[in-house]
Amino acid sequence: MRARHLALPALLLSFACHATPDEPVDALLPELAVPDDPASGATDQIVDPLALAVVTYDGSGEMVHPDALVFPHDWHGNRYWFAGTPYPFGDPSFENPSAYAGNEATEWASIPGVANPVARPAASAYLSDPDLSYDPALDQLRLYYRQTTPMVDEVWLRTSRTGSEWSEPTLVLQDVRYGLISPALVREPDGSWRLWSVSAAAAGCRSRVTTAALTQRRSRNGVQWDAPAPVSLLIPGHVAWHLDVQYIRSRSEYWALVAAYPDGSDCSHTAVYFARSSNGTTWTPSPTPLLAPGAIPAMSDLVYRSTFRYFPNSDVVTVWFSGARVEHGRFHYSLATARYPLAELLRRVSASAVIAPAIATVKRGRPDPTDAARQAFIEAFP
Repeated sequence: MRARHLALPALLLSFACHATPDEPVDALLPELAVPDDPASGATDQIVDPLALAVVTYDGSGEMVHPDALVFPHDWHGNRYWFAGTPYPFGDPSFENPSAYAGNEATEWASIPGVANPVARPAASAYLSDPDLSYDPALDQLRLYYRQTTPMVDEVWLRTSRTGSEWSEPTLVLQDVRYGLISPALVREPDGSWRLWSVSAAAAGCRSRVTTAALTQRRSRNGVQWDAPAPVSLLIPGHVAWHLDVQYIRSRSEYWALVAAYPDGSDCSHTAVYFARSSNGTTWTPSPTPLLAPGAIPAMSDLVYRSTFRYFPNSDVVTVWFSGARVEHGRFHYSLATARYPLAELLRRVSASAVIAPAIATVKRGRPDPTDAARQAFIEAFP
């Protein structure tokens, strides 16, 4: 895969007056249409996680790493635009970014003219961790994704002005192998860009609190990036592993969903936590996961990288979770969507009891029937 540099006009240097789909400025009625929710516009309506059926290019229907954009009105025929990667049985050779669109939180439909996947890896490499953004100055989607080679981690970019036609891929960032896990991008209010990621170069999937680190990088154009700087996001006794970050303009805050696992275990034991920050550098995480393994059958053994959108007009948060269950010695992955009034979400994550205990406490010397699947997950860790 050969890098091609994008011609970026000077307009990229001044965006402050442009709105973004992260914070729609006009009313969204209904906010979203969820099956079995007859009052989809009601702000007090809770929709607990519902499994999603997604058609993947490999035919498995097993998907992880969801990312979502929601526009105030149709953008080229759809309000909801999604990215994700198939991950059948934890096989990274299928983990190639794919694009979908629809007009509901539950509608992941194929895009006319797009043959998934929208990106494929170079020889001896694999892809993962897509992150979908919108640039209002150029009126284009930006699909960032990670490529891992035997030596390095890379972040690549493809853009689209229609959702159907995509640019050639451009290499925008490179680090050591496992140095750019789960890149999460935000377009800042001043039009610049910011990228958070996890560095686990020392120990990979078995990283400890002392060997994994969250970092951030800044860019004026989303293509050339500054050196990494530290981020303070500490979930007590847990390793932050995958994350999605958004800037909530109406509240002047950054919010994140963080997949984290108990220190001393490994990345096949994550639950998803909620975190907030006034500056994107120092974070306050929730003491309790928003969703932990076992909360729903489809994610009985793992809750992984997840994404969300906040609707300020109704004070509602829509979440798309990814996770897995173990069946016949293998992880089987799926997506689910949920909807929470913000007050309810904060109530759930502010409970004093921590749901995800240390793995040593769970086992108590007894064999874990999921051990074989977890070992395969670690060995194939992308």
